[in-house]
Amino acid sequence: MLRPAHARVLDALLPLDLDREYGPDDPFRWVGKDNYSIDQEMIAPINVCAPGFGASVRAGHVFQLRAVAALADRGVCQFVVIGCGYPRERNVGSVARSIISAASVLYLDDGMIVSAYGLALLDTENRYLRADLDDPYSILAAIEHTRLRPGGIDPSRPVALVFGSLVLERLKDPTTVIAELVAAFPSGYLAATHVCTDADTEADTVVNVATVYTEYHLTMRPRTTAEVAALLAGVELLEPGLTVAQDWKPAPTTKSGEASERSSLAALGAWGGTQ
Repeated sequence: MLRPAHARVLDALLPLDLDREYGPDDPFRWVGKDNYSIDQEMIAPINVCAPGFGASVRAGHVFQLRAVAALADRGVCQFVVIGCGYPRERNVGSVARSIISAASVLYLDDGMIVSAYGLALLDTENRYLRADLDDPYSILAAIEHTRLRPGGIDPSRPVALVFGSLVLERLKDPTTVIAELVAAFPSGYLAATHVCTDADTEADTVVNVATVYTEYHLTMRPRTTAEVAALLAGVELLEPGLTVAQDWKPAPTTKSGEASERSSLAALGAWGGTQ
């Protein structure tokens, strides 16, 4: 029996166009194009028990692209996306290369179908490999695999590690994954988002979402702000620190959103003297 998958559920949670403002009755408000009816079936009770959750996930996803642009503006030209999900028209590679045309981007994910889509749909300037996202050594092996190849990742230069949306919430031990990856590179940056139970005034809604995930045999572990901060203890957080995703250097047109839409925290950190 077909079950929901993390990457497809994320796709169903995100709108087709991240930049478009959808009306409340728009049938495509929270439906991407790379998901099945079973994934939308799972989203239905989430939209009932936590109607702002999709907007919160979207805000976290948009933060990642803003963070990549900010890093590229600093001259960072190497990006590793850990748990990238299905390719979208606007992604880490397209954002980074709009600023640095020669930027190197490596996409990693653990899903077989996601990998097939990635290999087929991403342009030839991107690299896409499968890796066990719970295993930092599998991630590092994938990065090493590209090192001597054109457009590969050079560990001796600053590397930006970008954790995909709703990835840290499903890892068994994200603290170890982050710590091992940071320790493996002399310098770099880390961009991450995480669903939080105390970032808004309706924390129970996030717990309800986690319950829906469990009912559909998927994992989503929301954490408190203190717990998320502990995950990032190995990096120095850049301004404005760990904050609600909508509040991380927002564009002038960014709306703060209702309380239930503000459950995704976001942070950009650095280590090894990079600032």
